[in-house]
Amino acid sequence: MLVQKLIPAIALIVLFSSCGVPKPFQKALYLQDSVTEAEKVVTPKIAVIEFGDRLSIGITAINKEAADAFNASAATSASGAQGYLVDSAGNIQLLQLGLIHAAGLTPAQLEANIEQQLADYIKGPVVSVSITNFKISVFGEVGNPGVINVPDGKITILQAIVQSGDVAMFGKRDNILVIREENGKRQFGRVDLNSNNIFLSPYYNLKQNDMIYVEAYEEKYINNNPRLDRDLRNLAVATTLLSTVLLIINLTKK
Repeated sequence: MLVQKLIPAIALIVLFSSCGVPKPFQKALYLQDSVTEAEKVVTPKIAVIEFGDRLSIGITAINKEAADAFNASAATSASGAQGYLVDSAGNIQLLQLGLIHAAGLTPAQLEANIEQQLADYIKGPVVSVSITNFKISVFGEVGNPGVINVPDGKITILQAIVQSGDVAMFGKRDNILVIREENGKRQFGRVDLNSNNIFLSPYYNLKQNDMIYVEAYEEKYINNNPRLDRDLRNLAVATTLLSTVLLIINLTKK
């Protein structure tokens, strides 16, 4: 029957007319003002080594045996992590070369420094450096909260949100919290994914051990929202009554 087909539409009309459009639907778009902006130059973010980082360092050369003498694996930590740990002074201990300063350098800069020192011992050294423990944490109203490992040390907040399964329906896209520890201090930054001003934020490019928290709108917690709870209960009652009327009409026609 036609009336039966109209039940879902009637239900939606009752719900949205009584309680209005929920905030999660009002602010569900990313970068809403980006269409008004002209093209801008993008400066790539380059990871910088910090104390506490663990580095993977590989050394090759024309003479493989000569390179292997410098290429022994670094000691394994008590937690099982492998690699060269950057100490509190910003140094690493490299076999035969001794202490090498690493903090404040990019992996490419450290590669060049090690290659320069190795040139006195082996011919044509090639060094590769990567940060093995670069990670960030995402929790709150996202599809898959958890820890994201970043092998190349480069990740933006948008990429982190995507890898976490996107912001959930009741997550606040316009007020995401980024918690960062830097230079011995804890910082708290807010990011609005609805605006392209996000690209100017110091929290757009994430850093080692950043934590991202997506807060939920109050609509998620129906029991804490009496108005929404009442409207949903009224909708359920109205739907039940309508179904009952239709059932009676069908029975009287038999």
